[in-house]
Order: sequence, then C-alpha cells, then structure tokens
Amino acid sequence: MGYFFNAPSLAAGVGMLSAITAGSGVMGYTLTAAIGGADMPVVITVLNSYSGWALCAEGFMLNNSLMTIVGSLIGSSGAILSYIMCKAMNRSLPSVIMGGFGTSSTGGGEAMAIEGTHTEVMTDGVVDALVNAKNVVVVPGTVSVLHWWG
Repeated sequence: MGYFFNAPSLAAGVGMLSAITAGSGVMGYTLTAAIGGADMPVVITVLNSYSGWALCAEGFMLNNSLMTIVGSLIGSSGAILSYIMCKAMNRSLPSVIMGGFGTSSTGGGEAMAIEGTHTEVMTDGVVDALVNAKNVVVVPGTVSVLHWWG
C-alpha cells in the first residue's frame, strides 16, 4: 500500500486497482459460495450493510456529508437487520457466514416421499370461504397470502 502512495505513475494506480478488484472478487465469492438455504437472506443483508459502509467511506474520501450520512444509515440498518435475523434463527453471525465452509454435500440417500392428499379449490370455493369467514387477515408484503378462520 505504501508503494501506491509513493508512486505517482498511472501503471501503479492501475495495478493497485486491479489487485483490489481481484481481492474483492475473491472475498465476495468465498463469502457467498458456501451459503445456502435459510442463511442466504442474512448474507444478503450483510452485503447490503457492506455497501452502506463503502458508501460512507466514499463520502469521507470525497468530503461529502450527505454520502457519509446515507452510507452510515444503510450500513447500520443492514448490520442491525443481520443481527436481528441471526437472533431469530438462534445463531451467531459468524456461524451463518462460515456455516457451510469446508463441508461437502453429496446429496446421497433416498428422496423424501410426498404424503397426503391434494385439495383443489376453484374461484367459487375461495369466494364462498371468504364470504363465510368470521375473520380474514391479509398480510402485506407477501404474494397472495390469505388466511381465514371459519
């Protein structure tokens, strides 16, 4: 890093930029490659937090107060959301980030059998269920989630 500050040539700057870009790519791949299943939303909020902290650092470098404030808000809200999600799963953030690292999944074994019966409901049946329901709860933010109690 000291060489970058002392060498004013364009080649040194391009070389350092290339090295940082390659390092960032390796870090991003190793952070997300082993993650799967229910841990992925936590990793997405962590990456969102990283982008906020990067924006905050950019605001410091450019002496732009607005970018610094917005970046700190994005970074801290992503960090808080990641913490809340980890607490809801009864796990720590390092265990989520490093959860699948170094393990191998072969997918061996027999597939799970599907049990139960399928009940098809047409539009008329849904209308009747909604009309006859005592309470209907519509949950915003989800796609077509309706739950009724008869």
